[in-house]
Amino acid sequence: MSEIVWFKYGDVRGCSDIAAYGATGDINTTLPDEATRDLRRAYYSAVSYIDDIVGQLVDKTVELGIDQDTVIVFLGDHGLALGELGLWGKNTNFEVATHAPLLIHVPGQTDAGIVSVVEFVDVFPTVVEAAGLATVERCEDGSSESTPLCHEGTSLMPLVSAPETKLKLSAFSQYPRQTDIMGYSIRTDQFRYTEWVQFDNTTNTPDWTVNSGTELYDHDIDPEENYNVHGDSSYAGAEEILQTFLHKGWRDSIILYCDTEHKGFTFDAFWFHFLHHIHA
Repeated sequence: MSEIVWFKYGDVRGCSDIAAYGATGDINTTLPDEATRDLRRAYYSAVSYIDDIVGQLVDKTVELGIDQDTVIVFLGDHGLALGELGLWGKNTNFEVATHAPLLIHVPGQTDAGIVSVVEFVDVFPTVVEAAGLATVERCEDGSSESTPLCHEGTSLMPLVSAPETKLKLSAFSQYPRQTDIMGYSIRTDQFRYTEWVQFDNTTNTPDWTVNSGTELYDHDIDPEENYNVHGDSSYAGAEEILQTFLHKGWRDSIILYCDTEHKGFTFDAFWFHFLHHIHA
């Protein structure tokens, strides 16, 4: 693993009680068991507190008689490492930091539960459609900052009627290092692939030719991302295609484009089959 991948969780080590343990944050080190237990206990306590608040809000919709007319969205802005991989905090592109909660309840339609690869940019078009509002167009390339109203996601409503539908090939995330390096990550059903590359803060663009580190994890056999298989010849085909999709960006990774009735779509069956079924 390249050093650029790592995060020394200085914010956690900077707390006075944790600093007393003298942890360095270096690769292959972590906090003592005692500190780990205390921090996890505090985190679980916070989660329980939030869970109770959410319950109060949901109960209130029932009390007010609006529960059958209210779309509820619950999300968190990131995941958090609690000692996994020896890490603490959120400042990486590992699964534990980028896998965040996203729950959407549409009255009478989502009770069975749905699990799929989605992104937070999907929330806006999903809520718009669930509420029966006029369709909002997807942003044209490079126009999101100048267009008054557009979105960069995909409505997840087709999943309500057909949970097995593959709306997205992948989800994207990114996190910076230093002032001029950005880690770009793409997650499919099976893989997470990440490149840490030179980044121009003026134009907000990556230079894919200047690479400080690459990661590839096979979640079919390594869901905790303990083994970086970048460069392993048995994954050469998968890595080549994942790199192509990462460099092309989210627009080219969307394999299903739905109109308001979910009738129009484009689907590249070859690439979908390859990425979802290739094995080492």
